[in-house]
Amino acid sequence: MLSRELFRNPPKNFRGIPFWSLNDLLDASEAARQIRLLDDGGFGGVFFHAREGLVTPYLGEEWFKVFEAVAEEASKRGFTVWIYDEDRWPSGFAGGYVSALDARYRYKSLIMVADTKSFEGSDTIAMFRCVPDEKWMPLRCERIYGAEADSRYLYLTFVRYVAPAGDAWYSGFSYVDLLDRETVEKFIEVAYKPYVDRFAKYIGSVVPGVFTDEPNIYQFKTPPTRRISMVPPRGMRFPVFALPWSDKLPEYFEKINGYSIVDRLPELFFDIGSYTKTRYDYWRIVTLLFVESFSRQIFEWCEKHGLKFTGHYLAEDTLVSQLVVGATMPHYEYMHIPGIDHLGYQIWKSLLTVKQVASVANQLGRERVLCETYGVLGNYPTFEDRKWIGDFLYALGVNLLNHHLVPYSMRGRRKADYGLNFHWSQPWWRYNRLIEDYFTRLSYILSQGVRLVDVLIIHPISSVWSVYTPINESKAKELDSVFLDLLKHMMKLHIDFELGDEVIMGKYGVVEDGRLTIGRARYKVVVLPPSVNIASSTLSLLDRFIDSGGVVVAVEPTPKLLDGVENPEIAKLISRVRIVKSFDELSTLLRSTDLDVVVESDDVEGSILVHTRIAGDDRIVFITNVDREKSYSVRIGVKGMYSIEEWNPLSGEAIQSFGLARDGRTWIELNLGPVESKLFILRPGEPVAKQGMAFRKVREIPLDGLWSIGRRNPNILVMDYARVSIENSGWSDLQPLPKVRDTIVSKGIGVGYRLRFEFVVESIPKGDIYLVIENPRIFREAKVNGQTLDLLRDDGEWIDWNFRKYSIAKLVRIGLNYVELEGVAGLEPEIEPVYLLGDFGVKEGVKGVSKIVSETHSISFKEELNLCRYGYPFYAGEIELSKRIYMELEDYDKAYLDIEGLNAALAIVYVNGAEVGKLIFTSSKIDISKHIRRGENEIKIVLVGTLRNALGPLHKEDSPWVSPETFYIVDSTWRDEYILRPLGLKNVRIELYRTAQ
Repeated sequence: MLSRELFRNPPKNFRGIPFWSLNDLLDASEAARQIRLLDDGGFGGVFFHAREGLVTPYLGEEWFKVFEAVAEEASKRGFTVWIYDEDRWPSGFAGGYVSALDARYRYKSLIMVADTKSFEGSDTIAMFRCVPDEKWMPLRCERIYGAEADSRYLYLTFVRYVAPAGDAWYSGFSYVDLLDRETVEKFIEVAYKPYVDRFAKYIGSVVPGVFTDEPNIYQFKTPPTRRISMVPPRGMRFPVFALPWSDKLPEYFEKINGYSIVDRLPELFFDIGSYTKTRYDYWRIVTLLFVESFSRQIFEWCEKHGLKFTGHYLAEDTLVSQLVVGATMPHYEYMHIPGIDHLGYQIWKSLLTVKQVASVANQLGRERVLCETYGVLGNYPTFEDRKWIGDFLYALGVNLLNHHLVPYSMRGRRKADYGLNFHWSQPWWRYNRLIEDYFTRLSYILSQGVRLVDVLIIHPISSVWSVYTPINESKAKELDSVFLDLLKHMMKLHIDFELGDEVIMGKYGVVEDGRLTIGRARYKVVVLPPSVNIASSTLSLLDRFIDSGGVVVAVEPTPKLLDGVENPEIAKLISRVRIVKSFDELSTLLRSTDLDVVVESDDVEGSILVHTRIAGDDRIVFITNVDREKSYSVRIGVKGMYSIEEWNPLSGEAIQSFGLARDGRTWIELNLGPVESKLFILRPGEPVAKQGMAFRKVREIPLDGLWSIGRRNPNILVMDYARVSIENSGWSDLQPLPKVRDTIVSKGIGVGYRLRFEFVVESIPKGDIYLVIENPRIFREAKVNGQTLDLLRDDGEWIDWNFRKYSIAKLVRIGLNYVELEGVAGLEPEIEPVYLLGDFGVKEGVKGVSKIVSETHSISFKEELNLCRYGYPFYAGEIELSKRIYMELEDYDKAYLDIEGLNAALAIVYVNGAEVGKLIFTSSKIDISKHIRRGENEIKIVLVGTLRNALGPLHKEDSPWVSPETFYIVDSTWRDEYILRPLGLKNVRIELYRTAQ
């Protein structure tokens, strides 16, 4: 039975587990301190993630000493420390150790070279002489066994490519061959085994498992080659193309399929011979070989040693992109906690990604589904943004958040490493538990029982296998486009569905009691999407399902191939299914089916998402609206009679709710505002019809006019443009710091340079002024208006220990001021902004020359307030808005404070000194009835900001994808003026209501 107490206070294993980006010289005591901070911040563990900027040698003695200190601290707090199996990503090369050991471990490809001659050599796998058509595409090919040259023919030479050493991303070596079992064995030996050998007392408890990140077999598709789109072509006449390869692949292929893939290599690229059969067999073998060599081997090793295997594979997002792993879904069989990633300020691009992993998890009984979340969002995202993305993921099946990321150090490029940065310097950090508690409670409840889904859609990856060629991806991409359209259409119908992978169905699919069953999931209806191929095991399963009375619907065009070959058995199957020509016909048919859950809504875009689960006799219904602007009405009908409770994941409270009994179903009716969600628990019984008082609005009191302002943190002035002088040359003009860095680096390592930052003072502040210099030890000298600063005597830190504060109040002057830094270019040149902190107002300027001005302490506004325009353009902290109002004695029963257009991470509302609540939505209405009184009242709204306007990006328009390049590349999208995110709100009013008579 579902526990209210466990829902209110779930075990810590339901809390989020962020990437802990270990990106600098590590210190055991500092690492232990950060564990305490993360525990206090509402997280349940960390992934111990070596990342860009790491100074401590990966997998060296110092590394393991820090890991031990972290595990010890975590053990005191019920916190977990998960192993991350790589230095950076993708997993497999173990920070270069594996690829350095032996060239046979390195990444391999099959290269096709087309020319009017063949090439014979030690890496040549096979050569073919082809008769070309008038477009020089081969009509037929014959294998040859010696070098030839003849301008009448097109020769195809297939070459074994082995990645060379020298790739900086792979620690100076290369990626590795994960189709090769011995390579993966070596990877386990190097990157997994040392943890088990050293930390046996923590394994399986404090250290629960291992995260693998984006392993793949085809990441680059081709090594550096000429692009086919290049006109005119450079170099050789024809482009070069590649496919995944491994030395043992031909042997494995022939053992399974009974023929040699080497004899048919041209068919992998050109539409000749039995190409659909060859490609189907090839990609199926590539997938199975990768699953066996990598996923299964690591899964079984982890099981043997008491660890859980989790993580995610590269490019799960589309049918074509996932060819870099063969097919995504078969790998999830061999993960204890299957996972994905979701990147960017978007949701719908991840629809297929989430449905794939959630389907396998539900089918095979994996209780947890992980998602690496919030990457490439930059520094801005609010709590509402996080809820919006998280609710989408949880509605589709995720129940474990892996936050991207927590920087150990914020020095240099480390603070721009594909964040959102979950860091204690964020103004919202002290309130982070609010949103973390929300998802912790959802994680608990949505891990219980089994998802209730009636519809299974066959995953069409085998169709993509049959038609894909790197020469022309259009057929595969068309299948992908149509399939994604189908999935989005199903979302618009509000009919839940799961995906059936044919490899997994071949292992676990059976027909029982008229249901097609995969593991523990049971389906009433199977949909064949537009496709060209199905597996013979799928055909057999569908035949048995139809025989038992099951419903199979095929959306045209229907498949013609069986295991890649035209087969009359396909026609027999299609003759027994219900064929529809359009998505509209599919809608009519599915809505006429007796589904266990029915959802009706005025939402036609698919923004209303419903997740229903069976937990013993109870039913769980989670519903969310992922539209950012529109509200919708919703009716949910669940088969059976139930009493209804509403459980609130934000507060942990549970109350009786209302419903209707009709036509054998329990109906829940509600309205959902933008990014609003509800969680209902249905227990056997009778629903209670809605009763109670209705209210009508009797008065609206606008709270425009004058408001008092009070900062809770120092104000900030950012200087991110500078003049540069190389080796005592003259000063340049003001330039963006990335250009300054490029200028310095272009002169060579060891060159001396000076930087000059400028700011203007219109009014000398009364309090202290601090200059913040990031990583000051790299500079030989610092001056303010010609006066030297002692860089060894600072006044504390700001963002973290790298950002040192220096008091300069006695050095500033009215007018133009200068900050000069002198240094020598090193191997890791870091030219970063400097900052001023203090009690002053700021007026941002162009090219980094901003002004210190008198601070405003009150503001009058009516429709919109943006504090960036009132002296706080770079502010990162909390700011109070307060207003006194006089309330007459009025006849009302309810009073609400209504706030629209909130631009902040969150807001905290106080009435007459008492905290009424925390608001995370752009528009919120909060009950203040118990706090408002006759006479004078004080309304206080505390806006909690983000680091975005302080740390950037500050010179590019907001984008759904914020990468290091967004901060450090000055291109055509860069603007000299500051592009700021608003901090403020729009309309504030009090609404009074009376009971309707």
